[in-house]
Amino acid sequence: MALFDNQRGKTNRGAKLRLITFVAIAGMLAGCQTAAELQAAIDQAKPVPASIQSDIANAARDYLVDPYSVRDAEISYMQLNKHSGLHWLCVKANSKNRMGGYAGRQAVEITVRDGKLFNYLVNSPACKNSSLRWRPFPKLEALRNI
Repeated sequence: MALFDNQRGKTNRGAKLRLITFVAIAGMLAGCQTAAELQAAIDQAKPVPASIQSDIANAARDYLVDPYSVRDAEISYMQLNKHSGLHWLCVKANSKNRMGGYAGRQAVEITVRDGKLFNYLVNSPACKNSSLRWRPFPKLEALRNI
């Protein structure tokens, strides 16, 4: 892979893009867990602290189209990714879409860093893991009472 086009002396855009993509993927994979590490993290998972649950419920007000329509909400236990040092958990819930109908239960993976919500990923494959432990999430469903 040549970064420069020898004929023109200019940067080869395709090679540069491939290099940037490779570096980005390598960085993401550095935080990945093996299947055994993931299972160990799930086995050691703890219930989500009340402060994080409240932060998620507050963030849902801005994220959801109709946060007052949430039903069937569940929250997983919180796991630690030992490679990245970040905690993560999943939330499942059903709420209304822009058309006013229920969209079906969506799963969202939420990453926590230093006790604060850091990032999220809708329909994350991690949330489909059958080993995750779930519990009801009444704080999220309570938005309809506000």
